[in-house]
Amino acid sequence: MLDLVRNILMDAVLAGARAVVDVRRRGTVTARYKTGAELVTDADEASDSAMLAILRSRLGALDPSISLRLEESGSSGSQAHRHVGADPLDGTSHFAAGGTMYSVQAHYVEDGVPLVGVVFQPEVYLPLAESERCVGRLVDAVRGGGAFVRRTEFDGATFQMTAPRKVERRPPSGRHTFVAAVPITTKMSPAERATAQRVYESGLLAASMGVGNAGGNAMMVVFGGQDVYANLGAGEELDLAPPQVIAEEIGLTVWGPDRRPPVWHVRKMPVLFAPDDETAEAFLRAAGI
Repeated sequence: MLDLVRNILMDAVLAGARAVVDVRRRGTVTARYKTGAELVTDADEASDSAMLAILRSRLGALDPSISLRLEESGSSGSQAHRHVGADPLDGTSHFAAGGTMYSVQAHYVEDGVPLVGVVFQPEVYLPLAESERCVGRLVDAVRGGGAFVRRTEFDGATFQMTAPRKVERRPPSGRHTFVAAVPITTKMSPAERATAQRVYESGLLAASMGVGNAGGNAMMVVFGGQDVYANLGAGEELDLAPPQVIAEEIGLTVWGPDRRPPVWHVRKMPVLFAPDDETAEAFLRAAGI
């Protein structure tokens, strides 16, 4: 069952990414604010439509009781204890600014526990600005089955993929200060900003990084570039549950404020990705959590 769901999510993510790439290839991205501080582009909407078509038809045939929630089109189905969520373009502001670390994501949850996660970054290695055959990275994980990465190349019509390679945990750094992403954004409340600011003042940070989206930040913890991603504001299930499965499958620590792996009975909560429990504890204490 989970492998079948994973395959459907992968196909949906690839379809969504194709829509995003098509918008970028046109040369003009149309953007508007859907709320006071939240941007949406025509790429978000095109990706959402492409993903929704696949998820509705194929998940409906597999198990009609699985409900859906997508970032732009919202929720559908019975809202049962099993659901699929998808973020058609995680990192909209980053994408609209020309960034290439954005991602297209999907996940499957039972009783709030993420069991399948897929994260696709279609331009992460070679962007469309340099080649029509952009090169990216597709990562998937099924709980208990490990995490796998495929290199992708866009051929103008589809994404060609290499054979899957198992993702391994990187060796610990042994450092006492860390390269980390601790975002402070307009979506955060004053109390949440103060929580993040305490980490900056704690002495834990050797350098502050970040790529403007949850999936990209989590993948940098998985593959290299930063040690910790601490989303201390209103972290969103749609862009944090997929990398959670991947990170946990390679042995990283993913904690919510209760120092447990997030269970998504709520839509939003602070979430921290770290190399181990000790580092995660240090960051939560520094934040005053």
